[in-house]
Amino acid sequence: MAQTLQQSELKARIKSLALEMGFDQVGITTPAALGEGEQAIETWVQEGRHGDMRYLEDFEIRRERFFSGFDDAKSVIVLGVNYYSKNEGQGTRDKGQVLKGRVARYAWGKDYHKVIRQKHQQLVDQLKELVGDKLQAKSCIDVQPIPERFAATQAGLGFIGKHTGVLNQAFGPWLFLSEIVTNLELEEDPPSNGDCGTCNHCQKVCPTGALDQDYKMDARLCIAYLTIEHKGVIPRELRPKIKDWIFGCDECLQICPFTSKTKETQWTEFKPEAGFGEWLNLDELFQINSNSQHDKKFQATAIRRASRKQLLRNACIVLGNSGRKEALPYLEKALNDPGSIVRLHAAWALGRIPNPEARALLSLRRSVEPDIDVLAEIDSSLESSH
Repeated sequence: MAQTLQQSELKARIKSLALEMGFDQVGITTPAALGEGEQAIETWVQEGRHGDMRYLEDFEIRRERFFSGFDDAKSVIVLGVNYYSKNEGQGTRDKGQVLKGRVARYAWGKDYHKVIRQKHQQLVDQLKELVGDKLQAKSCIDVQPIPERFAATQAGLGFIGKHTGVLNQAFGPWLFLSEIVTNLELEEDPPSNGDCGTCNHCQKVCPTGALDQDYKMDARLCIAYLTIEHKGVIPRELRPKIKDWIFGCDECLQICPFTSKTKETQWTEFKPEAGFGEWLNLDELFQINSNSQHDKKFQATAIRRASRKQLLRNACIVLGNSGRKEALPYLEKALNDPGSIVRLHAAWALGRIPNPEARALLSLRRSVEPDIDVLAEIDSSLESSH
């Protein structure tokens, strides 16, 4: 009984410290309770739904490596940070403004990996003061082999919705999740129970059909995956469906009934003014002429996850979908970019703009283009512009 009481007191103190530090949600589970989530990831990968995210194919190996030398890991502290912030403006929908590309809300401010990692270290330092040097702890923020959404449900932070994100009773779908795995033996919180019932708003609104199967996502169709993780050519049939999203997508989250529970984040690091906000100015983007300039400009934000070529590829799609004549100078520059993937998407975009100048640019580039895939895209655009 004394041991149970000691665990209970320690758990309460840890939760209090985490909340004082700014975390909005905290719960406790164990490594042993994560098996079902790990199996779900392996099944998802076996079905090929992970696309080009090859690191997920090595999930079991990475898990063994992560827990190597940490055989006494007993508890997982699951932490949630509310990142919701209100919209800034209308961007490309305002015809009088410069062309812009829309950014998913999670990337409006500073890079959450860096911000939360610092908070984790502060929390671990506090725990060492509390329990002494016997403490072992490993920080997990998105990239470690922990099935974090399943961990969140096991720790009582919410349930997984049909859009495959965690739905929290206090903050809706807008939580950054992270974990600290520790050798402290803590009382587990009861798991969350819940489901979406007959609601399928997210499935109906998804532009590409990535959520056609309940509680499963096909990453190969997801706009967030296509614009951030996918490094190659975006399938032609999906490009119009990307609309004005240049980095990520929030459509399934924005329409979820749980958005009624949203609250403005108290973390200044995740507010729009801390980063680039809801829209990327495409004029500024096309002034970046090297990878080093790209890294320097976006170094403090999650947008750096997409390389210069990827972001320009995405920008070309946004410009093509705009159909605006004002896009032509940017697409002309993209059509002459050193990266063939940028040129290919620029060629497609020019075919979407009903203007004689677009056709002239394609014809001119065709006479000097060395890449057969880009040539095929140019020919397709010229054919469709007849």
